[in-house]
Amino acid sequence: MNLQGKHKCIENVSRQNCPICLEDIHTSRVVAHVLPCGHLLHRTCYEEMLKEGYRCPLCMHSALDMTRYWRQLDDEVAQTPMPSEYQNMTVDILCNDCNGRSTVQFHILGMKCKICESYNTAQAGGRRVSLDQQ
Repeated sequence: MNLQGKHKCIENVSRQNCPICLEDIHTSRVVAHVLPCGHLLHRTCYEEMLKEGYRCPLCMHSALDMTRYWRQLDDEVAQTPMPSEYQNMTVDILCNDCNGRSTVQFHILGMKCKICESYNTAQAGGRRVSLDQQ
């Protein structure tokens, strides 16, 4: 009851297989871990997943609070100038955390969502537009 209204509920999520090992979660003796997006993984699979990445293997949302890392990436982007041919380029992105779309300045280290400030983004389409041409 103390989780009511405080989590993202996905109906019958425990009746699905773990997306990492593909074994049944509901009948498993391994403790399940609930990701912020509401998907379930075996705790051991979650810990192994974090060695390789930070995103839910099903929906690509960040599987843990990345705020500190995003601020560190802000600093790295600010300290890493792009070559002149890329300095005025923008790209359309899709954010895996808020599902928002926005147009942002291209940077090789990452493109920050204008809506939620996450770098968990993907370029939406292959087109780059120069700010000078807009």
